[in-house]
Amino acid sequence: MILKELEIYSYKEKKVLNTYQFNEVGVNIILGEKKDEKDEANGVGKTTMIECLSFLLGEEVHAYYRTNKILLSKDILITLKVHSNDIDFFLARFINTPDKGYILWDKNIIYDLNDWDIYEDKDYKKKVQKEILGDENSDISFASIREYLLRDEQNGFIKDSLGISGRNATTENKVLAFLCNLPYNSETEIKKITKKISDLKDEQKLLSATIGKTIAELKSERSKYRSTIKKLEKDINSIDINKQYNLKATDYSRNKAELNNIQSDIFKLAHVKNQYQQNIENLQKKAKEIQALSDIEPFYEQLLGWFPNEITHNYEKVKKFYDFMVENRGSYFEGKIKNIDEKLKDLNKMKENLEKTLKSDYKILKNSSLIEDINTMIADREELNTKIAEINIQLGNHDRLKSITNDINVLKSERLTLTQKKTDEFNSYEQHIEGLEKLFQTLSELAYDTAGVFNVEFENNVNDRKNSITGRVKIECSLPDDRSHGINYMKLNMFDLTWFISSLEKEGGHNINFLIHDGSYSKPNPSVKAKILKYIDKKIKELKKGQYFVTLNKDELLKDDLDFFENNGYIIAKLERTKDNTKRFFGFKLYE
Repeated sequence: MILKELEIYSYKEKKVLNTYQFNEVGVNIILGEKKDEKDEANGVGKTTMIECLSFLLGEEVHAYYRTNKILLSKDILITLKVHSNDIDFFLARFINTPDKGYILWDKNIIYDLNDWDIYEDKDYKKKVQKEILGDENSDISFASIREYLLRDEQNGFIKDSLGISGRNATTENKVLAFLCNLPYNSETEIKKITKKISDLKDEQKLLSATIGKTIAELKSERSKYRSTIKKLEKDINSIDINKQYNLKATDYSRNKAELNNIQSDIFKLAHVKNQYQQNIENLQKKAKEIQALSDIEPFYEQLLGWFPNEITHNYEKVKKFYDFMVENRGSYFEGKIKNIDEKLKDLNKMKENLEKTLKSDYKILKNSSLIEDINTMIADREELNTKIAEINIQLGNHDRLKSITNDINVLKSERLTLTQKKTDEFNSYEQHIEGLEKLFQTLSELAYDTAGVFNVEFENNVNDRKNSITGRVKIECSLPDDRSHGINYMKLNMFDLTWFISSLEKEGGHNINFLIHDGSYSKPNPSVKAKILKYIDKKIKELKKGQYFVTLNKDELLKDDLDFFENNGYIIAKLERTKDNTKRFFGFKLYE
């Protein structure tokens, strides 16, 4: 995208207040002038102009502009004529409706917004991103790189860093690699595998903590319990009440068999119900035990001054797991218990009727001791079945641990393979990196007559740390004595100009055609700034593409250089304080 013309239009005054024509190829200087030495060049609108360009390119309109009464009273429309995909069209933001974006797909401007396409802020950003980056860079948003393309003096220049303050390190290095046309997704892709490994290891620790016995010990106990159950079942089935009480064999045998079947069904269902209830209680107990960790946090803080991160992390993992289980599996078990209760109600009614029949028919049976004996044996059997079920769960945990270990090994192998693939990919950029290094050195020698260092490395040291930077492309630049604010500022400028010129030279890279620098806190040597600007302009014009915008105060350049820039059309905006304020960026003051 080429930025062609910026215009300020007032609906209240029904006229264009100011127009700024840009050099479509080359350097564009936005100059702050003074009427005399005592005058101040700041506050005339240099930064305001850059901020408006940023709004037009998708950044949200700053609260200052949304609430500025003078600006709102004039009904200001800011338009930007651009060239993209072989056509001219206009982008616009109307200050009074800052959450909207406007696009006019025409080479001639019309001020009636009803003739423009109107977009919500989110959709407007997507349109701008597509025009600048195209459809191929779905994993890099223009929003993530916009502040690197429009560096502002307050946040964009940081000592000992090439990035922007407050940015996530992974994202920042990804953006810098992208701008330098280097592989930029390696760290992100490798981190995805490392996270899976980390999650499996957390589960592994949790399961290991619940297993107290070996597989051999568990299987031995299970065999012992099964043997005891067989003996109990044999004793239960061998009881013959007819012989003990000399009653009518046929009737009693039939009723006894039916009673035993019903009783067996009742205890089976009761056991299953107890298992479900125990599952719920165990989940609730575990959740309470995990919650107890929160209660000891103050104690840890008194003793240690801080709560161990690893404990906190594991607590969150485990608590989340058990909260999930209580909520989801608990509801499942409660539903099962409800169904069992209905069946038990019917069986107990049948049992009650049968017991009444037995008592009526066999008066000799004066108490329920025999039935109680049978019930006791059945209860013993079901208790053993419960223990066997618990053993099976632990054996299942052993199997899951084996599966986790295998999954971890597979993922580690995938990570090693991916890391090697990404290393080979990075190594294929050797000539491109040499070109970046050479260009940075050319700029540093031009500015300070000394060789600067532009270093690019690929981190291929594989480990399981959650903060691992495996796959990161690390870019560092340095100049002799770059602890000086002025030299450090120029180092950052030269880094940006290095990737910018390199990207203009490279075929098949990203499609970024402009770079904007908004001033500096520390003024470098005036002659240095001029040398760089002249070289960049010459380089861009040789390539026949590219726009470099920079804001400067008049005293940042030597007079001869200033005259050269003015005579050769470098200066596209001369902003200064005048009585009528027409030479300010908007054409009027934003404050009383």
